[in-house]
Amino acid sequence: MAFKISLLMTMSVYGLVSGAPQMFIWNCDGCQYGTRVNKAGIEFAGSSQVQGSLSVEHIVGEDGTNSLEIRGPMEGLEAARAYVQIHQGAECTSETIHEERCDNCQNYVSIKVLASRKLLTLGGENDVMNKAISIIDARKGMVGCGKIVAIQP
Repeated sequence: MAFKISLLMTMSVYGLVSGAPQMFIWNCDGCQYGTRVNKAGIEFAGSSQVQGSLSVEHIVGEDGTNSLEIRGPMEGLEAARAYVQIHQGAECTSETIHEERCDNCQNYVSIKVLASRKLLTLGGENDVMNKAISIIDARKGMVGCGKIVAIQP
């Protein structure tokens, strides 16, 4: 009888443990894991119709994959479809090195550029630090111009 009870308890515990979510990588500041994240911000020109608190993150995964994320709250954009352009120089009139379409970005921008599309980094090859970034309304043209800058810790 004791054997049956211990077997039943063992199977119950195993069932509970195996059904629990497994976390192998902890995503937190200060945790020791292999993903590296470099951060920057975007400062919009005072004359820009579009303003916001956008952040830029260059993420290098444990497996070496690269991505660049631009996200944050934004205001002043009326169109449902806009384009975010990253420029070669510090001015929004310089050559565009990458463009991403952003649907429904009137209040919040969330763009991820994978290295398979275009390798963009913060520090290193294809560095976008101090480069211009423009917001293009599909109907009105350029409505925002800013610059990718280092953030103060």
